[in-house]
Amino acid sequence: MRVFLTGATGFIGSALVPELIQAGHRVLGLARGDAGANALTAAGAQVHRGHLEDLESLRGGAAQADAVIHTAFIHDFSKFAENCEIDGHAIEAIGAELKGSDRPFIVTSGTGVTTVMAVRPLRTMNPTRPSPRF
Repeated sequence: MRVFLTGATGFIGSALVPELIQAGHRVLGLARGDAGANALTAAGAQVHRGHLEDLESLRGGAAQADAVIHTAFIHDFSKFAENCEIDGHAIEAIGAELKGSDRPFIVTSGTGVTTVMAVRPLRTMNPTRPSPRF
C-alpha cells in the first residue's frame, strides 16, 4: 500500500516511516525543505514537497496514495488558533481528495491532553475552554 504521510519528519511521523516501510508499505512523505527531504530519502521513503498551507500539494499527495495519515501540525503555539485553522483546511483538502473512495484517512490530534475524558467531540469536553483544534 502506498501511504501519504504528512508530518513525516516530525515526532510521530518519523516513528511511523520505518514502521510502515518494515510492514511492506511504500511511504510518500510530505517535506517542506531539503533537510526533511534528505531524512525521508535516507529512511527509504519517497519525498512529496509541500507544506500544510499548500492545499494543492496536499491534494496531490493524497491523489497518489492508497491511504493517508495526517500527523503534521504547526507547533508555533503563539499562533495556536491560526494553526488550528490551517490544520482544519489541510484536513478538509485531503478529505475532499479522498471523498467517495475506500482509501483510509487517519488524523492525529491533541485529544489526549484534554482535562475531561469523555466520548464526545473535543469542542464540548470543556465548554469553558473549548479547543480550536478538532
